[in-house]
Amino acid sequence: MKTTNTKVGAKYKAVIFDFDDTLVESRVSKWAHHKHVAKNFYNIELSDEDIRKHWGRPFDVLVAELYQNSDTLENMHKAIISVKKDFPKYPYKEAISTVQKLLDQNIKTGVVSATTTMFLIEDLTHLGFPVDSFSIIQGADKTKVHKPEAGVFLPLIEQMEKEGINKEDIVYIGDSLDDFKASTGAGLNFIALTTGLYSYEDFKNEGAETVMNSIEEILSEIL
Repeated sequence: MKTTNTKVGAKYKAVIFDFDDTLVESRVSKWAHHKHVAKNFYNIELSDEDIRKHWGRPFDVLVAELYQNSDTLENMHKAIISVKKDFPKYPYKEAISTVQKLLDQNIKTGVVSATTTMFLIEDLTHLGFPVDSFSIIQGADKTKVHKPEAGVFLPLIEQMEKEGINKEDIVYIGDSLDDFKASTGAGLNFIALTTGLYSYEDFKNEGAETVMNSIEEILSEIL
């Protein structure tokens, strides 16, 4: 079995991130994006509450629900992509440098997200994340189950075990209660970020032990 060479002092051997509202600011721009597509392509007026109900669900499910199955999934994807450049996502301050610091410590790093893998890789690459150094990039299309189901992390756990890393040595970092429930249900450690829709109190009330305000704070917990 392979072993890792994680530097002495690191609390975890693998750090896996959620994507939207964890590594990158997505909510404001993507909600505006969905409202624009719904209105201009399908004459649907979306409210913040409409989007919030489905936010964090697998991308194809989100799209079908928001656009009320008004077209084929392929055509709805094309509509979204056609105006994507007008609604860009931005990395949170220190997100890229934080990821790089983890990699510099020989800590396995990756992303598990509800976004479609193709879009996920495209966004990570475009925004300047060190994609080629990631151990895993897993989108919603890679599993049959999704957060908050713990099984969403099975591919990650199996891959890490092949590299000599037990799930007790993995931490998942996310911004939602679904992230918390899925990762801890799978036996992973969890760090909550309040950069999404949930507050410090929301996470603490659900039993989360470590809650932080920004991604740059996680290094003090991990290294």
